[in-house]
Amino acid sequence: MGSSLLISGIIYVLSILVFNSPISITVTLSNFIICSVAVYLVYYVVVGRRLKAIHGLIAKSPRKLGDTSLDIIETRIQTLLRERKEELEKIDKLERHRREFLDNVSHEMKTPLFHIQGYVSTLVENHIDDPEMRKRYLERAEKSADRLIHILEDLDTISQLESKQVSADIEPFDIVELCYEVIESEAIDAEQKNISLILENDMEKAGVIGDRFRIRQVFVNLVVNSIKYGKKDGKTTIRLKNSTDYVYIQVSDNGIGIAKEHLSRLFERFYRVDKGRSREQGGTGLGLSIVKHILESHHEQIEVLSTEGVGTTFSFRLKKAPHHSSFSL
Repeated sequence: MGSSLLISGIIYVLSILVFNSPISITVTLSNFIICSVAVYLVYYVVVGRRLKAIHGLIAKSPRKLGDTSLDIIETRIQTLLRERKEELEKIDKLERHRREFLDNVSHEMKTPLFHIQGYVSTLVENHIDDPEMRKRYLERAEKSADRLIHILEDLDTISQLESKQVSADIEPFDIVELCYEVIESEAIDAEQKNISLILENDMEKAGVIGDRFRIRQVFVNLVVNSIKYGKKDGKTTIRLKNSTDYVYIQVSDNGIGIAKEHLSRLFERFYRVDKGRSREQGGTGLGLSIVKHILESHHEQIEVLSTEGVGTTFSFRLKKAPHHSSFSL
């Protein structure tokens, strides 16, 4: 109704202006008809089609908007459900690892404590007069005490590395010299199993950047592991390879190897491939975890390749010291 009155008013005014008629009610019928046709043509062509298109969009948009909104909501819900499932799986995995860690810590610490208690109780209660037997019991108690101290020291090391409480003492050092130092320190244990410790290197000196004390821990842990799980009359080889910006390091053995299913968890605290055999060999079960954390503190990664019955190779790299070619200490 409003549109019709508006259009009639427009037609009335146009008929007066176009035909120079005075503003009065007495407008000729022909003038009114001509203006009516013109105005309605303009309305249909310009306004009518536009309004029709707008009405069409308005009529369709609720359905489209509803579909789009539902799709967005459904997609979001599916995303949230998937994220929630992944979070629950991660929490469950962390909880399993926490339980395993606590069980392992408890076992590792109880074993030497029970041994110490047993040896000391035997000495106290039985009043052993034999000096040789007393000495043997005390030596065994001391060995168990040393193992307990070693566990606590390794736990403290990992705690400090994980919490970044210890700042790395980064400086240039000669990694060739460090390799010879580690080989010499582990030579006696290697000789007991007739395992050869070999350094393959074509550099007289190789300057790298890192915390020498921590990198020595890396080498010692890897070499000690290779000796423990190496074959009698076997060999452990440290390889140094020079490149433009890095020195690449490998520690390899021809020992018992590691099954594929264990490789992904090899660097977890207290994780043991063969729990019974590992404990017989001694150690804390923390060595490889310490290796991983030390190299991560140097912004590097440790990699492992292993085949059962063939051997295992651990690999990592260290950034070369500036002016490596003229490096001197």
